[in-house]
Amino acid sequence: MQQILYLIQKEFRQVFRDPSMLFIIFFAPIVQTTVLGLAITVDVKNIQTVITDYDNSTASLAIRRKFKNNPYFSVSGYVESPVQLREKMDGWGAQLAIVIPSHFERDLVRSQQPAIQVIVDGVDGNSAGIALGYALGVLSDYTIDVAMANPALAFSARRIPLVAPLARMWYNLDLESKNYMVPGLIAVLLTMVSLFLSSMGLVREKELGTLEQLMVTPIKTWQLILGKVSPFLILGFLGLAMMLLVAFVVFQLKVAGSLVLLFGLSALFLLTTLGLGILVSTLAHTQQQAMFISWFFMVFLVFMSGFLFPIKNMPHWVQLLTYLNPMRYFIIILREIFLKGSSLKFLLNEIFALVLFASTILTLSSLRFQKRVS
Repeated sequence: MQQILYLIQKEFRQVFRDPSMLFIIFFAPIVQTTVLGLAITVDVKNIQTVITDYDNSTASLAIRRKFKNNPYFSVSGYVESPVQLREKMDGWGAQLAIVIPSHFERDLVRSQQPAIQVIVDGVDGNSAGIALGYALGVLSDYTIDVAMANPALAFSARRIPLVAPLARMWYNLDLESKNYMVPGLIAVLLTMVSLFLSSMGLVREKELGTLEQLMVTPIKTWQLILGKVSPFLILGFLGLAMMLLVAFVVFQLKVAGSLVLLFGLSALFLLTTLGLGILVSTLAHTQQQAMFISWFFMVFLVFMSGFLFPIKNMPHWVQLLTYLNPMRYFIIILREIFLKGSSLKFLLNEIFALVLFASTILTLSSLRFQKRVS
């Protein structure tokens, strides 16, 4: 036990002696969590909108005000002809256009259900679908306002149902993407820091020759690995705590579940990533090689984890490959604890998968990490 404690002490001294390591451990997670948490979002806001009003009536003016006062739309101007409208859309001056036909108010009073045209730039299909939904919501609200103000209109009886559904959102009441993306971002950054620290730390010792000195000591392989992993595990907890602090202070997030459970399962995931880092160190002879190999793993870990793209949207054979990705399970755990407050019994499948990954990767790393300089 004393030998392992000496190794842990040596690792901490070596880490705190290296300015680049200090930057990666203390500064990078805070900056990355803050900046990327603000930058990575699926919310669609400030939709550039132009309006063509062929009616110029009180009713059409009310619609124009609805869009102008809506925080999701930014009305950039009013155009008077289809040619100008086309120029706006082609020149990226507008993402959405509202066309109010002539005699709109007259047809509205006569209960003829006048149509309003909504034109959306569909280059970005996801944003276009969301923008269209927002626009239809604004027009639906306008219809309800008209019906409430003029109950005698014949169309109001047909358009307003007798039973109105009441929709409620669970877990993410405001549907803000930060509540969903920031926990996933914490998983990505924690993986990146732990993987790079462990892989490059061991390879650096190879380059400096200090690993050779350890090889001639009577310490056993498992003790050497434990002494190497333990400091990075503690530093991983420290990085996780700093990223959680940013989530609480900057993004005003709250953990609905247990922080103790979150840290406990994070330790299980860190054992997986640190074991992967040791495995990378056995494959690399220089820090540059360790960095490239680590990035190779990171690309697959991130893109096949469900962090950026829903796994259900991937081809079936790719979905099957994601089961080999430990980050997939950790992101589910973080989002479940953050948003749903899930307890241990609802996370058993993910916990079992992480236990399997941690034991397998650490065993493989131990077998490859022999007491010799390869």
